[in-house]
Amino acid sequence: MPQVSKRILRKEVEEKVAETFLEAISQVRDKGEVQLFINDLLTPVERVMIAKRLAIATLLLKGWDYRSIEDFLKVSGDTIARVSLVLKTNNGYKKIVDRLAETEAVKEFWRDVVSLAYRLGSSKNVFVEEGLIKHKLGLKGKTLL
Repeated sequence: MPQVSKRILRKEVEEKVAETFLEAISQVRDKGEVQLFINDLLTPVERVMIAKRLAIATLLLKGWDYRSIEDFLKVSGDTIARVSLVLKTNNGYKKIVDRLAETEAVKEFWRDVVSLAYRLGSSKNVFVEEGLIKHKLGLKGKTLL
């Protein structure tokens, strides 16, 4: 788990570092720069943790229950609860999830996620035919599996 140094920063230094960090993020111009910056900035584990939090927020906003999210993303109920609390008290996740939902690639991705979850959650672990899933979920085109 990421740790913050036990050595305490002066408040004004901490504020300046945070301000510089936000400015750095605002200077990222495109997806390629985002990837370079994130890969340099975060460890692989940190990248997965952040991506899962965004996925949790998305699934909560889509009405998924905790148990389904736990099973699908392999996260704890505590993590889901923390994201849920942030969703209830702040607007950051919601703004980004709403913007992402407008892009066609993300729409297709989440349709595939729902399709995959539907398959994995089917009773008796019976394989459900692709055509039936597409029909039930109103999907067109290829899905993840």
